[in-house]
Amino acid sequence: MYRSLVLLVSFVLFGSGYAIQASTITAGVYSLNSAYVNGSAITGTVTLNSAGKATAADLTFNDPSFNNPGLPSFSLVSVSNVYNGLSQNYLTSASNAGQIALYFNTIADSNGYLNLCIGNAQCGTSVGTVNPSALQLYGFYNSATGSNPGLSKTNLSGGYLAQVRDSATAVTPEPRSLLLLGTGMIGFAVVFRFAKS
Repeated sequence: MYRSLVLLVSFVLFGSGYAIQASTITAGVYSLNSAYVNGSAITGTVTLNSAGKATAADLTFNDPSFNNPGLPSFSLVSVSNVYNGLSQNYLTSASNAGQIALYFNTIADSNGYLNLCIGNAQCGTSVGTVNPSALQLYGFYNSATGSNPGLSKTNLSGGYLAQVRDSATAVTPEPRSLLLLGTGMIGFAVVFRFAKS
């Protein structure tokens, strides 16, 4: 009986140390992956704080139909909010040529990704309460046609943010995270000891 109780408590400690850390946002630089508008990718990075708000951005709309140098680049954070577990950010270009409305979950999925709100999915909220992530160009000169067509507000067809993990952007763990890791390791050690006896 005693041995079974110890094993149960140990598994709970080990599991909680893992699960709690996986569901929280870590401040740092995130890359935008698999994000497309009309078949053209939006690529780059967004810097997030621990609340899930964007503090900096460096995104580019890679549409080959705009063949002039310096395609629309979005580097300014005009609005950043967190609502009902969602991050709502408006990123604009320095030349005021357009805007990206970036809405995404502040809770990571099983892969550690922060998924964008797309179409009717609304990142788990009620349909219609949050708009999908979208791109709009107010006007951008196209040197091939000599026109300034712009692009109406168009929803992204997919995408997620994944934390960039390298030596330049490594984030020091919070004390709470270290405590959870420690309790998980202790629980694992107890399980291992009793399994051997």
